[in-house]
Amino acid sequence: MPLYELKNIAHQYNGHLALSIDHWVLESGRITGLSGPNGSGKSTLLKLLGFVERPTSGQIFLNGRKTVPFDAVVRETVALLPQATFLLKRSVYHNVEYGLRLRGLSRLTDNRVREAMSLVGLDFDHFAHRPWYALSGGEAHRVALAARLALRPKVLLLDEPTTSVDAASAQHIKSATLYAHQQWGSSVVIVSHEHQWLHEISHEILYLFQGKLLGSGHRTLLFGPWLPADDRKVYMLLIGEQRFEAPHPPPEAIHQVAAIAAIDLSILPHDNVMVPAPGRLQGTLTSMSLERITGRIHATVGMGSVVFHVVVPPEIFNRGGFTPGSAVWISYQPDDVVWY
Repeated sequence: MPLYELKNIAHQYNGHLALSIDHWVLESGRITGLSGPNGSGKSTLLKLLGFVERPTSGQIFLNGRKTVPFDAVVRETVALLPQATFLLKRSVYHNVEYGLRLRGLSRLTDNRVREAMSLVGLDFDHFAHRPWYALSGGEAHRVALAARLALRPKVLLLDEPTTSVDAASAQHIKSATLYAHQQWGSSVVIVSHEHQWLHEISHEILYLFQGKLLGSGHRTLLFGPWLPADDRKVYMLLIGEQRFEAPHPPPEAIHQVAAIAAIDLSILPHDNVMVPAPGRLQGTLTSMSLERITGRIHATVGMGSVVFHVVVPPEIFNRGGFTPGSAVWISYQPDDVVWY
């Protein structure tokens, strides 16, 4: 049985369609990353999964059961950490224990609070009785996460958990998230722009754009302007007068935004002279991170204001010639470009 199943979901804000998902299944026991540009619907999806909002239309099933906000099963199962967290006007201890008390788990309070504070790197003796207003932004975010961890949730939803916090807080948040997954078997869904972290811990990364799930893996979005190349193709100018070519957008492509999946791009060292043209571009390798589950390397290649996401198979990476800051080739087939 899947953890979540979403059917015919549409969610609007003031008449604007923020999310549209015909059907989506999320398996339990996994860490799932949600990626995509600002305004793509990631936070909206997380709120629906956390049942803090009811979709405008459609149904959400949790463990096979149709579920709505304020359902008792949700309170016992799901914990959502929003990007903007607010603490109760009380001590750290009473913030962390509040959810336990509401659930009638007072007998577990002291041990659970100590454990949760330790997981997020807050020393009990130094922080337990500190008031909410005497915390830094990173400390307050860790207290909010500790309050969720004290419940040992079966589902942990995190919205940009490491954004706008200091490096120490980010490290504690990351390690606590992995602990919940590995020790308690919590299913985790993370919205984050921190691609390297997502690749290191996620079983799957799903990409959203304009409120729609485009599938797993990163996409590179190209917003134009688009110029006619011939009767069949258009192009966008990149740095160095390079052309990114694509088929003419179909009439249903409302936004005139082109996208190409990371798996549809190939990468080769700059000294490789066998890269075919057209569909060949030169850029700078800007980052590399290991996809923990697949063993592949996820790389980003910069070309001025455009950053391409590329998947590098281990056998290609092991040939050498790939270091951040080095010049590389990427190649693609224009017919692999998709329009939105």
